[in-house]
Amino acid sequence: MINVHVIPILEDNYCFLVENTADQSAVIIDPGESAGVIAALEQRQLKPVAIWNTHHHSDHVDGNAGILERYGPLLVVGSDGDRGRIAQLNHFVHPGDTLEFGGETVKVLGVPGHTISHIAFYFPSGHLFSGDLLFGYSCGAVFEGTMEQMYHSVSQLLEMPDSTQVYCGHEYTLNNRKWAQYVDPDNVDVQQRIGLETDPPTVPLQLGVEKRTNHFLRCTDPKIQAFTGKTDPAEVFAALRIQKNNFK
Repeated sequence: MINVHVIPILEDNYCFLVENTADQSAVIIDPGESAGVIAALEQRQLKPVAIWNTHHHSDHVDGNAGILERYGPLLVVGSDGDRGRIAQLNHFVHPGDTLEFGGETVKVLGVPGHTISHIAFYFPSGHLFSGDLLFGYSCGAVFEGTMEQMYHSVSQLLEMPDSTQVYCGHEYTLNNRKWAQYVDPDNVDVQQRIGLETDPPTVPLQLGVEKRTNHFLRCTDPKIQAFTGKTDPAEVFAALRIQKNNFK
């Protein structure tokens, strides 16, 4: 059985400690810095056995070196596409591969768009570690991939159970509210969600709530299509992402 510890780091990032409750071993996911992560491990008396990185951006990997210095050699997992971009990687995975931890077979998902080699980790018990794929009311910016790739990456989440908990890499939810209200001001689900959200942390996100309030997951909805003036879902997504880039 696993237990997830949400660790705020840097300005608005999260690192996640996934604990195997049977032996207090832990996988560290996306350590953007080391000091706060090490402190959290020691406070909880957890024994790290691996680091998993979703993508190569510094605010998700800069803690790798310090953690390895403190704890010695660990398994450091990342996309084969990030070979040479994350210095500490020693176990390279591809979409569709699996990892074992906490009695679960964890699926590696390919989610290109934010970066070309971005991956996510899905625990069948209902935990998704999505890096910078999805945020509250929004999604990651498209830096290396194409809009169509990002659309297909985000759309994979529509096939997951509503009960899935999404552990995203940043606390952006409250800042993204205005965007959600701007796109669909009459959305009752958005209004109800706002009434329930107060202070951070808002992570993990509840996927069922995101499906109703995150417009990047609503690209087949006639209301969202009308807002963008597009009907093809991938084009709807691209139009939303471009407008979000310029939204103030």
